[in-house]
Amino acid sequence: MRIEGLQDFGQLTQKIEKKDEKSFGEVLQEFVADVNADLKKAKEAEKLIAEGKVDNLENLMYQIAKSDISLRLITEVRNKALESYQEIMRMQV
Repeated sequence: MRIEGLQDFGQLTQKIEKKDEKSFGEVLQEFVADVNADLKKAKEAEKLIAEGKVDNLENLMYQIAKSDISLRLITEVRNKALESYQEIMRMQV
């Protein structure tokens, strides 16, 4: 295993910084897409349970619970964003 010297440290940090450059909007869009995918998986799991095509009930219940938690979280994020926006609008400049 090769141990990198300190002169390579600057290049390493630049690579890390470039990798993490995402705007808040992009992160939020990815989060919404993930929640949407979780909700679709939960809907499919509910359909399988209703049809009786259950191989692993624990996994299906996990998908449903995960989508519920994801939906609650994104709702709270939306509420906090709206509260922040309203607070900024009330500020006197």
